[in-house]
Amino acid sequence: MTEQVAPEGVSTAVPDLDPRPAIRQLMADKLGIRVDSDETDLLQEGALDSVALVNLILHLEQRFSIRIELAELEIDDLRSVCSIANLIRSLQDDDSGSDILLAHATGITL
Repeated sequence: MTEQVAPEGVSTAVPDLDPRPAIRQLMADKLGIRVDSDETDLLQEGALDSVALVNLILHLEQRFSIRIELAELEIDDLRSVCSIANLIRSLQDDDSGSDILLAHATGITL
């Protein structure tokens, strides 16, 4: 049986069960931000300014193979590592359903 490759634009990424460690690592490596707790309010603490928020969104999209629609984004979605993890899970859940439907329709094995 030959395994087919998913067409461009179809994510084959398996969602992380708990994205918090990867979020903390991404924030430390890419933005130089370290947090004491996953509940720390990144905005209130001044860890994220407008430029850092844009960079964070770009890095999250790349790392987790997601698309964050700015029109649907709430500032509270980016307030803490926990809220960012919840956002990622919800976007991965939404995306995985469409990938499964597309894969089924095209006969591609994910």
